[in-house]
Amino acid sequence: MRYDDRLKTVLKGAFPEGSAAALQWRQVADLMAQKPGKLVNDDVQSGLTRLRDLHDWVAEADRVSAVQALDGRLRSAPLLVYLCADNDAVCDAAIIAADLSDEEWTDVIPQLSLRGQEALKKRPDLGPLSRQLLNIDVPELVLDNDNDNGSEDIGERVSGPETEEASQISALVAKIADYQKKRATDTPVQDLEHRSYFVEAIEAINFETDDSGTIIWAEGPPKGAIVGVTIAEPTFDDGPGPDAYGAAAFRQRMPLENARMRLCGAPIVAGDWRMSAIPYFGEETGRFKGYRGVMRRPNAAEDAGHNDLDVERREQLQQLIHELRTPLNAIIGFSEIIEQQLFGPASFEYRSLSRTITDEARRLLAGFEDIDIAAKIDAGQMESLSGLTEPDWLLERLAQRLQSLTDSKSVDLRINKAEPVRSFALDSESVERIFARLLSAAIIACENGEELRADLRTQIGGQPVNYFSLSRPSRIKGISEEKLLDPSQGIDGDSSDAPLLGLGFSLRLVRNLAKSANGSLTISDDSIGLTLPAAATSEIGLRETENE
Repeated sequence: MRYDDRLKTVLKGAFPEGSAAALQWRQVADLMAQKPGKLVNDDVQSGLTRLRDLHDWVAEADRVSAVQALDGRLRSAPLLVYLCADNDAVCDAAIIAADLSDEEWTDVIPQLSLRGQEALKKRPDLGPLSRQLLNIDVPELVLDNDNDNGSEDIGERVSGPETEEASQISALVAKIADYQKKRATDTPVQDLEHRSYFVEAIEAINFETDDSGTIIWAEGPPKGAIVGVTIAEPTFDDGPGPDAYGAAAFRQRMPLENARMRLCGAPIVAGDWRMSAIPYFGEETGRFKGYRGVMRRPNAAEDAGHNDLDVERREQLQQLIHELRTPLNAIIGFSEIIEQQLFGPASFEYRSLSRTITDEARRLLAGFEDIDIAAKIDAGQMESLSGLTEPDWLLERLAQRLQSLTDSKSVDLRINKAEPVRSFALDSESVERIFARLLSAAIIACENGEELRADLRTQIGGQPVNYFSLSRPSRIKGISEEKLLDPSQGIDGDSSDAPLLGLGFSLRLVRNLAKSANGSLTISDDSIGLTLPAAATSEIGLRETENE
């Protein structure tokens, strides 16, 4: 038995760049175009994924040339749908190059972009089923093709300079009209169910991915409009894909809830979606196999915070923060010079004043950083990097970082590490940022001389997590979670100790940081709980006895 593995061979090896990228784009498109029914589903997904990855490396002229070379040989419906989602020149070339039967066109048309549908209307060789689906009035179409205005449209380029004889045209029009009249009375309505995609809106999409994050099955839209899209890589520019939170959740094999997802191409699916999904594993091997979930259109409240005006304001805010950091850093630098007497002796009063200025400037910088982080989270730009963070390293860093704060408040912070504790499945910067902001806010909410108790333990399960439980500081006991997370919520006492933006803002920031890292922040009557993903494997071995 012979097996055609040319496409797999082309896709092997390192990712091409430069002129090699254009060559591979042409090869993949050519191989897919000619074997629509002989490529297995995995090959189709691999081919479309490679074309999408190569897109930005291949100039428009090269893509157009490659598609034009397929003239009369483009028989792959998924490839045609993908090409029609490209720019206008590639789309027009693909419509011209396509060679599909009338029945095949009726399956493809609902999945085409608007440009593709309009270009297809100009082809004179469409069958009656396709014309009916495109709502083409046959007599008008004949007149359009007969006009002699000197212009060249897509239909003329397909048919060439030759024209039909008047008698042939009349016979064809009569035949099509008779066929449509007969079909209107004989064809049951249910035979045209697939055409509902062309006129009805879709509010939900059930989907399934493979272990690489590529969508391999969908229920709701035409499959060609979503199959082949990945949920593993965050979207960039105007391309399809999830936000940073969704991509990070995939890497950690964590459930994702209401992640932002952008789809492109066919108008029926193009736009923003909200995606919720869970990972699934093989029953016998336990090996990760992919995600199953649902996408839905965002409601008005979810859309309201992300319109163009808000995006512009967010960018202006981030620019303002950047501009404020520069003079603050200069102030801190000069204050430290005076305090350390680097340019000569300074009196005690001057050094004390410089120390106060330094502390206040750093407090402002911390507040600006919190605003910047909050804006990035809101924009989906905050991404926790993969990596491992050792709990012992984290506790040592926190002890150093919080030393001056605990000393100034005379707070006794006691953290019990319930062995064995696995490494955090996050980069050290993200883990330290989350813990430092949570503990800083908690220490500031304490009375002078108060004791804070915390426990850190690993909860073992299908997706192990590290759980950190912190006792509630006295000044925020009895306050409801809703009020505690209110951004306007402050702390009574010395204003120099309080977070620049308030306790409520700080706790909401910690919660959002945890969520962006596939964790959570929960608040009960007596404690505050922080959950972050733990390493999936451990060298602790048999000593792991804790259960989820």
